[in-house]
Amino acid sequence: MFDWNDVRFFLALQRSGKLLSAARQMGTTHATVARHIAALERVLGQPLFIQQADGYMLTAAGRQLLPLAESLENTASQMLDSGSRGHAEVSGVVRLGAPEGLGALFLARHMPALMAQYPGLEIDLVAVPRFVSITSREVDIAIALERPQANMVVTRKLTDYCLGLYATPAYLAGHAPIREREDLNGHAILAYVDDLLFTRELMYHHGLCRHPSMPLRSTSVVAQKEAALADGGIAVLPYYTIYDDPRLAQILPELRIVRSYWISARSNIRRTLRYRVVWDYVVDLCQSMQWLLLHEPQDRSIETA
Repeated sequence: MFDWNDVRFFLALQRSGKLLSAARQMGTTHATVARHIAALERVLGQPLFIQQADGYMLTAAGRQLLPLAESLENTASQMLDSGSRGHAEVSGVVRLGAPEGLGALFLARHMPALMAQYPGLEIDLVAVPRFVSITSREVDIAIALERPQANMVVTRKLTDYCLGLYATPAYLAGHAPIREREDLNGHAILAYVDDLLFTRELMYHHGLCRHPSMPLRSTSVVAQKEAALADGGIAVLPYYTIYDDPRLAQILPELRIVRSYWISARSNIRRTLRYRVVWDYVVDLCQSMQWLLLHEPQDRSIETA
């Protein structure tokens, strides 16, 4: 018979990929994590992890065990929920994936309020300029720019949001005035790297004018904002990333780019309390912050790339 604690340590190492990170998550030492993993491997009779330069990766046996271990974890959480007479403790780790801009420049500033409400809750906020996968268990809850098509996934539209054109007053003072879209020709547009885009929803720079000049490109919206702040050109940024930053001025405010965020999770994950709490918090947050996400509706929008 295996020990449930061994399974908990197995999940911690799988999610963190590092002995030390798993140890911090479990409030113990790396030697204790290794001991629990070794005990589980002895019971099952085969190795569950391979140690590589960038961390621990699951073996075929580990990948086979993972959904069973997660099912055990969900069952344990439901038992705690039902046995707590409506006053369940929200605790454990939730890995939330989001596009870099939303994760780093919006969600990050609101996560501490959630964690203050639930001191036992831990959030792994994965804010990267690429898709993060629920089905391969990179994250527990994912926010994306396109609606996921995978089976066994619960999905809903999270919110629309608006982007605009921004530059520093110093950049604008040193270049030709911009009174209409075609005046953007010849200006430096800070853009994405086309062949490294992870979604067509970000391919809006080419539609700004007939002959856009894009001398500096980056896969990161944070990098594009920083380049704009250095008087490097015009950046297309979500309003929520700049609304409280007086260093950037909006250009052609009637020109709005509208995009959407979608939130999803595996269909069985909503039965676990800590996942429900994080899901509901993010949904409620975006609904309450519509004034920020959908800034200044005007006459025209770029609805497609």
